[in-house]
Amino acid sequence: MSYDNCGVSVPIQVYRLLCCLDTPTYDEVAPKIEYWTELVLTQQLTTVDKLVEQVSILPWIGHHSPASVARFLKEFRDSPRRSAQARSFVDDLCTRVFRWFAAASTEDLDMDKYDGMVTRGGGYGFIELVSFVGHLVERSLLDLDLVRLHLIKPLTRHQYSRPKTPAETVRVKAIHRLFIAAGSALVQGLLEPEDIRICFEILGTQSSGPGETEGLSAAKLEV
Repeated sequence: MSYDNCGVSVPIQVYRLLCCLDTPTYDEVAPKIEYWTELVLTQQLTTVDKLVEQVSILPWIGHHSPASVARFLKEFRDSPRRSAQARSFVDDLCTRVFRWFAAASTEDLDMDKYDGMVTRGGGYGFIELVSFVGHLVERSLLDLDLVRLHLIKPLTRHQYSRPKTPAETVRVKAIHRLFIAAGSALVQGLLEPEDIRICFEILGTQSSGPGETEGLSAAKLEV
């Protein structure tokens, strides 16, 4: 295999392995991702930016376990044997995904429309992205100031340019997914009380679907 082909195929392999991460497969797959990521970066087969570009479409797709991917990114970055390039890959990937989330939140999201300038996969893709972001928050993989400023406000302060429904329903589902994924991390000092209050008001007055808000309450999140 030529040098150029390695620079193309190995990042694709990293992406595919991340898609395979799940609780039953974690112990088998995680060491393979670690090996290939370190190889492609330390041997300069590709750059951090190019690897981030390859992997950053993952959160929109849904064919993965966001909890397992976030766990891997945290453990991978914090390992004492990790290279500087690999740590930069994790930090840059998480930051890029979060910025995409904030930008996508400005759009009139709809489950059945795929014409957003940022959003991939319409409302379905956005909800998958929100779940991923929630798990990044849970694992402390994002800058805290970015989270405080740009996590909730884009979801709750959107100005619709067309009728709210069904686009508004996507935001309700997204807020629900976010709190389920991030758990008590959001309500124990990370977010402003006013932002938390608005979110629970939205979840309390608008149904995101049969049973979808069941079990989600401020009390259960240990405010």
